[in-house]
Amino acid sequence: MRQFINHKSKFWLFLPLLFVTVNLSAKVKYFIIPDKPADYVINEYKLPTAELYGVNEHVELFCLTFPVLKSQKQNVENPHTDCNLVLLSVLPDLETNSNWMEINIDSLKSDIITDSNLKRLFNLNTFSEFDQKYGAKTKYFDEYQVIKKRGNKYFTSKHCLIQFFAIRNRPSVFQNIFGTINIEQEPISIIEMEQLFKKRYPQSKFPVYTIGDTPYDYNSFDFLRDRKEYLSKVIKLKNNEVAYQFWTFTDWHEHLHNYELERGIDRFVYLPGKGIIGGSFDFYFYFNRKKLPIKYTDFLNNIKEERVMMADTY
Repeated sequence: MRQFINHKSKFWLFLPLLFVTVNLSAKVKYFIIPDKPADYVINEYKLPTAELYGVNEHVELFCLTFPVLKSQKQNVENPHTDCNLVLLSVLPDLETNSNWMEINIDSLKSDIITDSNLKRLFNLNTFSEFDQKYGAKTKYFDEYQVIKKRGNKYFTSKHCLIQFFAIRNRPSVFQNIFGTINIEQEPISIIEMEQLFKKRYPQSKFPVYTIGDTPYDYNSFDFLRDRKEYLSKVIKLKNNEVAYQFWTFTDWHEHLHNYELERGIDRFVYLPGKGIIGGSFDFYFYFNRKKLPIKYTDFLNNIKEERVMMADTY
């Protein structure tokens, strides 16, 4: 009995340290958008949400394109150059209709991350380090926020998604793991993929259409092995530039009280040299669907029709 009490006492002594560790690890970090980045390119876009999600708001995209090697910086606008892309998406606060809030920058100095931190995150979430063990998570929501300077004031986003893409353009015979943008793939639409899937798995629901399902629903999707970004079509923009639309092959499997976070920007338009200029964020808007005038069928039709929001400039 005495030995039991001693062990129990040690446990309670250790418990506060445990909570401190958890709280520190969960602390929000911030990235300041620089005026003139040193060794990468930043492109910013606003995507109006009204047509796709029925609410008069917008999503702000910050596309940070890094060369794989520093010596390649001048080539990041070449569509055949391998690049690394960090996408920071500021999603609308549907409660207050205010997506940014003013902050005291001095109070956050210890929580600000650098370009090097972003590159480290990129490597850890694009399976780029051969000596690491990787889990299912590749995206972060509200764990990192964007800071922008306006005049002499600083503002931070309220809701921010950060995700990572390795741009590796090569024929389809090469492997494209999750988080890869490859404009040289053979295009296949969601509808075409659905037809192939149903021939191979006639008793299974097409994973992309499992919107609204939960872990309690039977789902045979091989989540870690099969998820992937597929090129759907090539788009000629109004300024005659050529862009590429992708969709994400993954399912819906989270509980309804959780965000289906790993879907991220599940359909998107990529313009070489300019980053991601359009997309959809069904994981966020479906979770907040009670605040929207659209219904389940609208979400499903948007998926089947591969509808996206596009930046005003395109």
